[in-house]
Amino acid sequence: MAIRVLKSALNAAEDGHAGLQELGGNATHIFYGTEEAKEGKNAYMERRHPDFSKFPCKP
Repeated sequence: MAIRVLKSALNAAEDGHAGLQELGGNATHIFYGTEEAKEGKNAYMERRHPDFSKFPCKP
């Protein structure tokens, strides 16, 4: 998956809008599969504030 996103990023400038759209779609799919995203979704469904303290901050 990471290689697909990297290739999309490198080709996005040459592919125009289609390349940028593919890049955004791939990045979204990667994020939705993370535990952090699941915590956010579950918190929303349970009508509570998400607890992101268990996830490390990335610079």
